[in-house]
Amino acid sequence: MCRDLGWLPSQDYPSEEEQDEYDAKQSIAFLALDFVGNCAGTSRLILPGKIALPIENHFEILGKDLLEASYGKMDYCVEVSRFAVPDHPFLKNHEITLKLCRAMIMSSIKMGVTHMLMSIDYRFFRLLKMLGFCLTEIGKPKFYMGSKTIPGVLPLTNLLPVLRNKKPSLYKYLTVDEEVVEETVAV
Repeated sequence: MCRDLGWLPSQDYPSEEEQDEYDAKQSIAFLALDFVGNCAGTSRLILPGKIALPIENHFEILGKDLLEASYGKMDYCVEVSRFAVPDHPFLKNHEITLKLCRAMIMSSIKMGVTHMLMSIDYRFFRLLKMLGFCLTEIGKPKFYMGSKTIPGVLPLTNLLPVLRNKKPSLYKYLTVDEEVVEETVAV
């Protein structure tokens, strides 16, 4: 993340492992592996807790009343973070991205998450929308972590029924249970 993508200065992390205050108690990590067991991509969900979500600290987003009026009651929100898919010699980046999205979305739905918040690179935001995700901008974009970044929300409460009607192939991909998904939770 630091070295390959340039989001953070790698010299600040001599152990080559970037960590922050969320890692200890407020996150779930996801790891996509290729067919020989090498890391092909990572992401994490930041859970609500004592520390405010990063999107609340770093972006001007719509107030909760306006968000709930547009996207439904926000009972349990998580934030997508550290989504990194470096180039892979044998896999397409979109394949890895979809695998991580499926793992995070389906795990979130099982946990009762109502909304996924994210502050992501504008190109990645556009890619997720092109793939069929009902992602909406909820604040002013700004230059953050090395690129133009957009704060967004993905409501999960009705996501699967909407996708079943509007994007049946994405619905089928998300709901097929062909792979084992292990969760690592820091408590």
